[in-house]
Amino acid sequence: MWLTTLVSILYFGVAAYLFVEIAHAPAAATAPDIASGYIVAFNCILFGLLGLCCVHWTAIASLFHGRSKDAGSPAGEKETVVDEGDEKQTCGDEGCKEGGEDDASPAPVAVVVDPKPAIKRQVTYLTNLKTFLTFIVVTHHTVCLFMACFANIQTMIMNPNDPANGDPTGLYDGTVKPRTFYTGASWFLTINQGYFMAAFFLISGYFCPKSLDRKGFRAFVADKIVRLGGPLVLWSSAFRPLVTLFEQAYAGAPLTYEWSPGVCWFLLWLLNFSIAYAVVAQFTPKVKVGMPHPFVLLVIGMGLGGVFYAIKKAIGPWDYLGGMNMWTYGASMYIPFFAAGVLGGRNDWLKSVEEMKTWVVWTLRVIVVGFWVVYYLLIAQYTIPIPSVHMDPILGGTLPNPPYAVAMTLAIMQLFHQYFNATPQSQFMRNAGASAYIVYVIQGLALGISGIIFVEILKAAGVPIVFEGMLFFAVGPDGKPTALSNGWIWGGWALVFVLTQLIVWPLGFFARKLPILNKMF
Repeated sequence: MWLTTLVSILYFGVAAYLFVEIAHAPAAATAPDIASGYIVAFNCILFGLLGLCCVHWTAIASLFHGRSKDAGSPAGEKETVVDEGDEKQTCGDEGCKEGGEDDASPAPVAVVVDPKPAIKRQVTYLTNLKTFLTFIVVTHHTVCLFMACFANIQTMIMNPNDPANGDPTGLYDGTVKPRTFYTGASWFLTINQGYFMAAFFLISGYFCPKSLDRKGFRAFVADKIVRLGGPLVLWSSAFRPLVTLFEQAYAGAPLTYEWSPGVCWFLLWLLNFSIAYAVVAQFTPKVKVGMPHPFVLLVIGMGLGGVFYAIKKAIGPWDYLGGMNMWTYGASMYIPFFAAGVLGGRNDWLKSVEEMKTWVVWTLRVIVVGFWVVYYLLIAQYTIPIPSVHMDPILGGTLPNPPYAVAMTLAIMQLFHQYFNATPQSQFMRNAGASAYIVYVIQGLALGISGIIFVEILKAAGVPIVFEGMLFFAVGPDGKPTALSNGWIWGGWALVFVLTQLIVWPLGFFARKLPILNKMF
């Protein structure tokens, strides 16, 4: 209870800080930035109020009614917990933990034992899948360090003269071909961005119904405040700003404290979605519906592709409103996938995924490969170039994304069930699975260290380096900043990839054993 109270109070502090920042915002601050600041601040207040109310409901009720209220759930809420004598492993959206009680849980409630306990489905492959997705996310961001699309010390390679967006780097003058790294890197980032966060939301949503049934509303929300809100507030308020300050000092940039969730935007919105589901579940009946056929889901994905395109055309500078990492994805993929996960968890859709017919599975795999080819041609038509290919970058970068996410997520879930579902897990995979959540949160620290090591290697090799803000470049014969050579880009990425993975996984494994962190992760 004390940790839930502490995290809730910290959110009031974050809200106060954000309001002060908004009040002193520079004249150059945009309307979307100001609006996002207000939304996140009020979001933090909501988290704080919910956390305190869930933990201290009895005391709050006594203040309003002058007498002690029953510590149970609000009217109409059913609380069911498993037999306390049967200690089990609970796998939820943040990972797996042993035991039956959470620090965030209120006083024990009456035990309701099902006379015919349901056979617990083995979901080892989901744990392995989340571990793999975390590995891919970290790898994704090592590539981002060479594409100037991350927040750490990073570099920028030569971009193509994109006719749709102009030249965002200002480096490409039309006379120099794009670096060879660019085509493969852009393709890799595209095929990842198109599905992996949606898959995370789907898997997280899958565990919500049973978790809510087992804990009840107040314990469920209080646990989410600690397990999701705790890492979010620690990383965005303390660890990430410290990492940024260290990198700014190394790059010779002005030192500024900046509150920012970074990659933990996912935790912010997963917490929002989870709380929203818990509230809605109190007033709506449980929906019993079987999983639609995968091809029906693909058709739904096509419709969501239209939503993605419409939002892309209309949203303009508001795509990151409220801390969402692009509402084009949020509205057309993340919300629908989380909702599908909730429905799937309530109705055991995993069984349908696991029992898909062979011809359906191979059709999905072929569709996925087809999308990979489309995404490659969409990029390579400019970077190689391919004169015979003429694809609209806006249509090609919007309409395929939701149906691709549907096909890819179904295909990879079935693949992991078929080939990566061995029980018991090896010690290595158990440790990796237990560490995956904290690895996702702290990856920015390992990326920063790896980036600095790479810069030091460049300097030791006699490559002149100049920083422009947090971006570093080589110095050309004319004394002006220029992109690194192809060899340094490819070799640098390989180095950063290996170093980052070698640093972040052992660090996460040991860090999650520390006091307080062991209650969050």
